[in-house]
Amino acid sequence: MKISRLVKLAGECGGYRFARFLTARNPRILMYHRFSKEPKPGYVDAKAFEWQVRHIAQHYNAITVSGLAEEIFSRGVASKNSIAITVDDGYRDFYNVAWPILKKYGVPATFYVTTGFVSGDLWLWPDQLRYLLERSPSTPGTYDLGLLKVQTPILEADFESEFWRINQLMLRAENSAKLDCLRAMENAWSIMLPLRPPKEFEAVTWQELQEMQQSGVEVGGHTVTHPSLARVSLMEAESEIVGSSEDLEKHLGKSNRSFCYPNGTPDDFVGEQVEAVKKAGFMCAAVAFSDSQEHGQRYAMRRHSVSADQFQFLKAVSGVELLGLKWRGRVLETPYG
Repeated sequence: MKISRLVKLAGECGGYRFARFLTARNPRILMYHRFSKEPKPGYVDAKAFEWQVRHIAQHYNAITVSGLAEEIFSRGVASKNSIAITVDDGYRDFYNVAWPILKKYGVPATFYVTTGFVSGDLWLWPDQLRYLLERSPSTPGTYDLGLLKVQTPILEADFESEFWRINQLMLRAENSAKLDCLRAMENAWSIMLPLRPPKEFEAVTWQELQEMQQSGVEVGGHTVTHPSLARVSLMEAESEIVGSSEDLEKHLGKSNRSFCYPNGTPDDFVGEQVEAVKKAGFMCAAVAFSDSQEHGQRYAMRRHSVSADQFQFLKAVSGVELLGLKWRGRVLETPYG
């Protein structure tokens, strides 16, 4: 029997409750991205999310990331069974789908927004990539786009795998090279990207953020344009971090806020940038991975990825995943002064 099946069986027989007891003083931060009303690949649908939020409301102490940081780093201990829900990027589906559910159960969350996206100055590059690939030529051809090559036509059955292949190449590229590649696609295929994103990719508005903030949502920083901060200069990184803080204060006023590194893998984390995060006034920062160190670093607090899958959610929220990381001694380095 596979390990995952054993874990699932043990969890259903009381293991999740036991893990919650063992990790009661080990708060977890959960990481979400997209939401949909009906089940959809890559999204958390409303029915699944409501089940998850109701479960958290019944069994855990829901808290914002800044609130959690205040408890850990100022008071020295977090409240028992604390869970922070975080959502990245700033898509409007948070407001339309997730927020009504959170409000229904009185559960707070931290929403990390890309401020240039919210202001309507840009739409996020992975969405641009998907839009362009969906409109790539239906005739045979090989296109050298500088950073990578694309062969057309892209068959429907191969679309997602090709999208993720290119997405991963772009993630590892310098930010300027990534943007140049997108422009090369536009030119090679005679496609003009709309100035504003289509409805499925649209951002929340500042007015909607004001409404949610007044009702308990922490609106955190996620840069201005969402580059990997490891793939821009230190000066550009500081501009992205400080600029996002200034945008948030301009539109939403002063507040305790946390920051979230775009992409947030160990490869995207640069310790020198922590000073910029502090300078911008953010009281803590979150990465996008988990290990056995938990929240030992104020400016690299760990997060657990969740999805619509109930098993994955229960492993993360109950502490089963954390116990596994500790048992394996998994440590990912995020050094800073």
